[in-house]
Amino acid sequence: MDIRSSIAVVGMAGIFPGAFDADAFWTNILSKFDATIDVPDHRWIEPVGRVVRPEPAIDRAVSRRGCLIEGFRFDPSGYRVAPELLTGLDPAHHLALHAGREALSRPEPLRLNKKRTGVILAAIALPTDASSAITRELFTGIFEQRLFGRHRFEPPSRIQCAAARVTAFPAALLARALGLEGGSTTLDAACASSLVAVKLACDALHARRLDAVLAGGVSRPDCLYTQIGFSQLRALSPSGRCAPFDHRADGLVVGEGAGILVLKRLEDAIAGKDRILGLIRGIGVSNDMRGNLLAPDSEGQVRAMRSAYEQAGWDPGEVDLIECHGTGAPVGDVTELRSLLQLWGRGRRKTGSCAIGSVKSM
Repeated sequence: MDIRSSIAVVGMAGIFPGAFDADAFWTNILSKFDATIDVPDHRWIEPVGRVVRPEPAIDRAVSRRGCLIEGFRFDPSGYRVAPELLTGLDPAHHLALHAGREALSRPEPLRLNKKRTGVILAAIALPTDASSAITRELFTGIFEQRLFGRHRFEPPSRIQCAAARVTAFPAALLARALGLEGGSTTLDAACASSLVAVKLACDALHARRLDAVLAGGVSRPDCLYTQIGFSQLRALSPSGRCAPFDHRADGLVVGEGAGILVLKRLEDAIAGKDRILGLIRGIGVSNDMRGNLLAPDSEGQVRAMRSAYEQAGWDPGEVDLIECHGTGAPVGDVTELRSLLQLWGRGRRKTGSCAIGSVKSM
């Protein structure tokens, strides 16, 4: 193995539904824990019973089940940003801050040159609780003025404006809060966002622009928006059960969380005597030229996978475990299986020679 071409994972942290750290998440995977819950009443501005309908309808959801984080309490102390500002930010920012700080300290505190450590995070541009709240205030004031002649508009506060920001802000906030000076990028590449963040981090390390990168993703949208939105797309599971590659699959289940890796060049990790949790030997990115959100196209998927295997110097037939995208959307799952079959080639894999799965089934 050429250590000069490998990227080492030297830190890792996350917060997920039913698991406030990576160890608990792994325990849940091993125990087949189902993290889906009924959406609590406090998460929606409309009573849940009024929103959910068994059949698709305009501005209604077909299920109240979701993979949501409940009971997490953010600690704003110890960051290089005023606690009162951090406390008023959106829960998505709290998840990113918590996971980022934990990634630098688990499994053990890392020694980094902060001037050459960057942050690249994925954050899909969806409405959050904070941005939805500002929108409601603005429109309520406008409607009351037009309908009743009352002027009730007050400009959002500085904290409200910061809390409502999703694009560009999470990575910059995390870098500022942790004192990391190597630059920051927040990106949105839809379902591939976190993997694209890792790809860009690997590129920066290979080019020696940085010596370490915090890379990963955060997602904590307004779940009323996503529940209704995916219902309108006929993508949400009416049964509230995500079952990738299962003949009973009837759609996806909305989730939220954050996961962040700390990456270094393998040679630097060895020299620094870091604990190495895993290696990235190859990573591929492509454009899905003919697909769409709910019906992807195999050509782009196969191109990305082949690029990753070529970089790693591996034959696809040598891999015996694949963590898939696997959302439980039947068309998407079938396309992913066809892509894998095309990658392997006809007759090259024996039955039972490679396990596939998706933690979205939790």
